[in-house]
Amino acid sequence: METGEHLEQAEAWGADGAEWARIERLLQLAKSADREELSPERREQIRERLFARLERDRIRRRRARFFLASAAVLLVGTLLTKIVRARLAAHA
Repeated sequence: METGEHLEQAEAWGADGAEWARIERLLQLAKSADREELSPERREQIRERLFARLERDRIRRRRARFFLASAAVLLVGTLLTKIVRARLAAHA
C-alpha cells in the first residue's frame, strides 16, 4: 500500500500545530524504519485493529457529545424553571 512520502500541512485534515508536529515526527520515523514486507495475514491483523480502534474512538466521541448535550439540556431546563418560578412569584 503506497501512501506517498510527502504530506502538505493543508492535507492534514485540520490538524493544529501540536498535531502537525506529531504527524511530521511519525512520518520521519516511518521513513527511517527498515522496509520489511508484511505478510497478508499481518496486514489484515493491523487493519482489523485499526478499524476496531477507530470504531471505539467514534463511540467514545458519540458518548461524550451525548453527555454534553444532556448536561446542556438539563442546565437550560433548570434555568428556565427558575425564571418561570421567579415570574410567577412576582405576579402572585
